[in-house]
Amino acid sequence: MYHSILPNEQHSAAERFLQQVPALIAASSLCRRLKPVALLIDIAPMTLIALPHSLIANKFQLSPRAAQRRDNVIRQWLAQYEPDLYQVVLNLAQTTPAEVSRQAQAFKLWLTELLGTSVMPCHYCGSLSTVRIGYRLNFRCRTCRRTFNPLKKYYLDKLSHCELWLPFVDLLLQGETFKTINRQLGINTDTAAKWQRYFLGIMELQGFLVLANYCQIKRRQRCRQIWLDVQAGTTFLPTGKSHFRSK
Repeated sequence: MYHSILPNEQHSAAERFLQQVPALIAASSLCRRLKPVALLIDIAPMTLIALPHSLIANKFQLSPRAAQRRDNVIRQWLAQYEPDLYQVVLNLAQTTPAEVSRQAQAFKLWLTELLGTSVMPCHYCGSLSTVRIGYRLNFRCRTCRRTFNPLKKYYLDKLSHCELWLPFVDLLLQGETFKTINRQLGINTDTAAKWQRYFLGIMELQGFLVLANYCQIKRRQRCRQIWLDVQAGTTFLPTGKSHFRSK
């Protein structure tokens, strides 16, 4: 999991730290109160990618407070034994791993070429004698006289406003909320939620698994941070009531 999030130069430190965790558990008197202590081994990789406590709690059926206590213990060990790695974990929100950047560029290039293609073999007879028609990515075959849309193969034919797809991918990469996407692109929150499902699925189908995983984690982190801001009273409606900006 952490390989797709942490910078490559920190992978060896992460592996070294994870190998140390069982010994640290055995040597720590504090861990005796955190039963079952084996959970610390499972939670440690999630701490390395700064996964929100709420998601850790949900995965292991813990209370958020119990998840936070275990996460805090692991962070203390990180700060003590791998300070450079600890700083990277703290700064995850401001960094984008090299592999994620590479896959994001490759995915956007694939999407650009798909939208800009002017030559497409016929889906029905295989003929190359096809012509693009209309604003949408539709083609007509001169041989069998049938029309087809290559976007249908990727389930993209159900999405409108193709000129907004690339900016939307950039916002996914930043983990932006649906309300922020609504403000920046002008699409409503329900449409943004639909697009997110489609694009994450397409990323996985096209082999961009690291990118899809990163986008999901960034969004969870952003929603978690907004929730913490609301709990701290730093996000308000004009009336003074707190407002959870989850969409």
